[in-house]
Amino acid sequence: MACDMNRREAYIETEVCKYARKLGWRERKVEYVGRRGCPDRWFMRGDGQLVIVEFKDPNGKLSPHQRREVNWLLANGFRVEVIDSIERGREFFDSLEPVDAED
Repeated sequence: MACDMNRREAYIETEVCKYARKLGWRERKVEYVGRRGCPDRWFMRGDGQLVIVEFKDPNGKLSPHQRREVNWLLANGFRVEVIDSIERGREFFDSLEPVDAED
């Protein structure tokens, strides 16, 4: 069975990160030391915005650790998105207010 590259989590993550960078976002791959459940990428912009993204393939589900972490972040005022397609990622970043990037 051939793999549909547009659906694989790593491919979705790569393409959405490229798109977000074109819109002026900086991103970092984040991992917790000694703890599970960290969302995949943290996106930052010069206007102080922080967006945290967990990437999944279209059939993927959050693990219990990821679900707890996402729920805690949301409950404490952070913007967290679970993105499961390139199209959804582009729509999400397009929905955020544009800012004039100076760097």
